[in-house]
Amino acid sequence: MVHTVIYSLDESQTDSGLVLFEFQGSFTTKEENVQQLKIGNVDIDNNKAILSLGHHRLEGKKVKLPKPLAVIRKRGDQSGLKDNMDVDNDEDTTTEPTSTYDTVAILREKFVFTQRPLLQVQPGLRGLTRIGG
Repeated sequence: MVHTVIYSLDESQTDSGLVLFEFQGSFTTKEENVQQLKIGNVDIDNNKAILSLGHHRLEGKKVKLPKPLAVIRKRGDQSGLKDNMDVDNDEDTTTEPTSTYDTVAILREKFVFTQRPLLQVQPGLRGLTRIGG
């Protein structure tokens, strides 16, 4: 049996500022590496979030999750832990943990973006008509 420890939010070694966003569509990009890709700007008010993506604007509203969601992260320093997995022996009596996790956040609310993106036009270009190419 694998023994795992998940530390409580108070005892964890992480600092969290996580927010959960739920989208009704998908995002596409031609970029290969999306790890450092900037998606857009987010403005969060009390019950509303506004996401600006280029010339588009998405508005989301805050809703309560039916069940709280725990976000956990495996601790980086696992050097002091033993590998106690023994496939052939069912009598594993060790109580020393094989892995430990920190609770990063407990999420109870999310922002849901259900509407289609709105076109966001720069103030200097409003009212101008462009004819021809």
